[in-house]
Amino acid sequence: MAHLKAMVLSSASITRRLAGLLFVIVLPLHAEVITVYGSDEFPPVSYMNAGVVAGAFPAILSRLEKETGDRYEIQLVPWARALWMAQREQGAVANISWTTERSMQMDYSVPIYPTEVVLVVKKGREFRFESLSDLKGKLIGAGLGSSYRDEVDAAIARGDILVDRDPNQLNRMRKLLSGRVDAIFVGAGRVGVKTMIESTPEFKDRADEFVVLPKVVAVDPLHLAIPKSLNKTEALQRLNRAYTKLKERGDLADLLPR
Repeated sequence: MAHLKAMVLSSASITRRLAGLLFVIVLPLHAEVITVYGSDEFPPVSYMNAGVVAGAFPAILSRLEKETGDRYEIQLVPWARALWMAQREQGAVANISWTTERSMQMDYSVPIYPTEVVLVVKKGREFRFESLSDLKGKLIGAGLGSSYRDEVDAAIARGDILVDRDPNQLNRMRKLLSGRVDAIFVGAGRVGVKTMIESTPEFKDRADEFVVLPKVVAVDPLHLAIPKSLNKTEALQRLNRAYTKLKERGDLADLLPR
């Protein structure tokens, strides 16, 4: 009887060890480390603050980690470089607009951060804007590598909208104040304009010189996208499920624009 009991205990011990080993082996298959590139000058969505990653998008990804089990290593760099890195299959890209062309190369998450593209002009130089045709003959400051949805991108490609591309949003705002462009696109919406003005001393004292035109250029929700060649479909599905769950619970309300 004692011999039989010892065998039972030994069998139970072996079972526990096998279960533990199985856990160690299986866990990494369901948790991944994903490098995510994003813009370092896109407040309040993503930006560097005294050398530290900041913004709503990184904060959202941090909360999603706890649900997905994946880890998102965020690297914020100039936007054109972030896009370049993702296109060369070195990782995912955050706060990216959906376009037909990009969707052929990348798998997109659900919309993560709702925002709009707005037109900002200098006070005293306002003009009527109801459709893209109203921008004909005007020079618009735009981000290097930035997209503003298919319709706007097509108008730019045709030459219907003339753009002055600049990798730096603050430079575009300086050009606006100096009269070098007629208007600028801001992809972070009104809250983005307000954040940039309030966080930049040279603009804070001239806040009343910036005017956001009433009609938006495009409704442009932002996503996380991963090159199809990286085969991260399951990781993206985990992120989508986690985002939907947190949003339904109201756990992202403090990070999303009201």
